Amino acid sequence: MAEIDDLIAGLNKKYKTDIIRKASDLKSVEFIPYSSPKMNYLTRGGVPVGRMIEYVGIPQSGKTTTALDVVANFQKKYPELYVVYLDAENAMDREWGETLGVDWNRVILIQPESEFGETLLDMLLDYIRSGKVGLVVTDSAPVIQPKTTCEKALEDKSFGGNSALMKAFCDKAVPLCKKHECTFIMINQIRENIGNMYQPFKIPCGTALTHACSQIIWFTKGSLLDEKGNEVSGNYANPSGNVVSAKMHKNKVTKNDRRLDSYTLNYYRGVDAGADTVDLGIKLGIIVQTGAWFKVPVSDGTEKKLQGRAGLIDYFYNDLEEFEKFQQTVYEATME
Repeated sequence: MAEIDDLIAGLNKKYKTDIIRKASDLKSVEFIPYSSPKMNYLTRGGVPVGRMIEYVGIPQSGKTTTALDVVANFQKKYPELYVVYLDAENAMDREWGETLGVDWNRVILIQPESEFGETLLDMLLDYIRSGKVGLVVTDSAPVIQPKTTCEKALEDKSFGGNSALMKAFCDKAVPLCKKHECTFIMINQIRENIGNMYQPFKIPCGTALTHACSQIIWFTKGSLLDEKGNEVSGNYANPSGNVVSAKMHKNKVTKNDRRLDSYTLNYYRGVDAGADTVDLGIKLGIIVQTGAWFKVPVSDGTEKKLQGRAGLIDYFYNDLEEFEKFQQTVYEATME
């Protein structure tokens, strides 16, 4: 073993690097948690640090909202690091971000005017190299176009879109993110796959981006919710929120035994962590349900018996200290 250690040290010295190591020295994956424990359950912990992940979906499916939720939780976990947000669509809603808990003072916002994709992506690489940035969000990938495409007239056809540009970017970004432990969220849109009834949608920007991402999550807008959190029809006049459904399309971080889940979005409070924590606690058996009654473990080792899901949620809203302890219990269970 000593000879192998010497060989590794010698080769690292020869090639002036430190990339050679024993596989047993691999670090465990660290996560940026989502506000919703149901999303943490789906991903077994949250967004993997130092990796590139992709959020895809149709408009209004929850992609940007989910990314902003991750930004808020990243800022809580890493107060010394900055976030870079490339708002390529120039559609950022400051108030909605604040509702979700984002501190805009610690976000570097890039809103393009006439810059080509090469320039914008080079900016992101420079920020990653700086070591001062721990999270980068791009919203969204198809809007970032190379110089050759931008300079063409509207009647000129363009083939391949920005696929080559994205491949060149991913080839540089993935190892840089690993080196500097910077997490990259790429928001993408889906396109209709005309003529293919078996696969009606496809992900644009080429296969290189798909291969580069450690996780790909598809989002869809679920049922509307009233002010009490109950599901209502799509014709409901004044919804207070909706369910955001998530499907794990690709996962190279954890086991693939969890593919589908959802979280609750409230239009006035943001992610409804309270309701989702209760629902997941019931699903995992941490809260025991017997008919309309629920047994909740209390931090002092006793149990509290409550009637109805609404009463259960009210109990936690009125005892935030107990809720935080219960929330930690549920989060730890999501990692198992």
